[in-house]
Amino acid sequence: MLRYNFELAARGLRRFPKSTLLVVLTVALGLAACMTTMTLLHVLSADPLPGRSQHLYLAWVDTVLAKPSHASADLMAANGIKVNDFHNIKLADAQALLSAHRAERQAVVADMVADEVSDDGRHTQPQQVVLATTSDFVPMFGVALRYGRDWTPAEDAARVPVVMIDSDLAQTLFGTPNAVGRAVRLKHTLFRVVGVIQPYAPQPHFYALSLGAYSSDGGENLYVPYQAALDAGLTPNSSDACDASYKMSTIADVDAAHCASLSVWVQLDTAQQVATYREFLQGYVAQQANLAGFGKTPRSQLTGVADWLKQNDVVPDSARLNVWLAGSFLLLCMVNVIGLLSARFLHRSGDVGIRRALGAPRRAVFLQHVLESGLACLVGGVLALPLTLLGLWILRQQSDDFSGLARLDPAMFAALFATALMVGALVGLLPAWRVSRVEPGLQVKGE
Repeated sequence: MLRYNFELAARGLRRFPKSTLLVVLTVALGLAACMTTMTLLHVLSADPLPGRSQHLYLAWVDTVLAKPSHASADLMAANGIKVNDFHNIKLADAQALLSAHRAERQAVVADMVADEVSDDGRHTQPQQVVLATTSDFVPMFGVALRYGRDWTPAEDAARVPVVMIDSDLAQTLFGTPNAVGRAVRLKHTLFRVVGVIQPYAPQPHFYALSLGAYSSDGGENLYVPYQAALDAGLTPNSSDACDASYKMSTIADVDAAHCASLSVWVQLDTAQQVATYREFLQGYVAQQANLAGFGKTPRSQLTGVADWLKQNDVVPDSARLNVWLAGSFLLLCMVNVIGLLSARFLHRSGDVGIRRALGAPRRAVFLQHVLESGLACLVGGVLALPLTLLGLWILRQQSDDFSGLARLDPAMFAALFATALMVGALVGLLPAWRVSRVEPGLQVKGE
């Protein structure tokens, strides 16, 4: 019976080609608009490190020896200026948290900017963002090594000038992806390459948001031990606040010893570990007796990746708004398709009446027309695919940092056709129900 109704539905589509084409085009336009915006939102709100991010937490304590500046922050907010607090900490606090070894793994993270120069001085990558971190970063964040190794905790402690670079930078500076044993000059210090990694750029860039949450051009291409980087004269890119005794000569004059410019990420695998580490943070900051002289209460926070992204409003509001607008457009298209299908189905009331008089039950008539609606919308989904790809290509031409990430992945490809089938079922329910209520006697008498 299902096969018979399917054949009738396919025949019905061919019987009225003009109205079928109109239904297909209307559905295709609505689906393409909706799926284009949904794909972008899907990419922007995706888990940056599936399987890992739920175990990663940002540890923060406030030990800056300065009075709280809520008044200036409120004034900036009132004037529409967003005040970012990236939960950075000072160098001494970062060292103390790492020395305590209260987490499974732990890593200091800070973005720094420097010229990257090959050891022979022939090739330079000017003003590149490098990541200053510790040896646990690679296993914690799932960075894939291609050649060599990552540096060791002993090299961290000894402040050995070593680096890991990605294969793209290795090719650019040395003409080969395997650059293990070569050296990169940062400022006036040569750093020996101990490992080459695959290009690594989780989106959003949750562990260092100071330079933006998204980047279509990739992430940092060079990783360096943070202590060795500080010894070489590199400075963190930004800070949340500095001690009152420290006077910055320029906005880029960030001293990690006096400014909250480093972030500490820890890996905690169980709820008990999370609770224990949270207590440890609060106990640590409570011991900072000199904070009382600045009118500050002990503050600490342990924030998971998902909460951290929400706290910083990483997903742009415009992306969500566009989904709502596109969804409204799809709804309008669906209303129009319902009207078209109702007129189309009722136009063949005579045929339906004869079929009913010959013994076809209402549910068979209803199923036939729902299948016809679903087939039409499925064809609309096929047409919507190239239109969606066109819409994503247009998005990638925009100047936003995140626009270049708009690409259709297998999940959204499947979602397109699932949505097309759902739309077909929804728009076909009312027209199919109305035509299934046709009285066979009146139609046969009219014929």
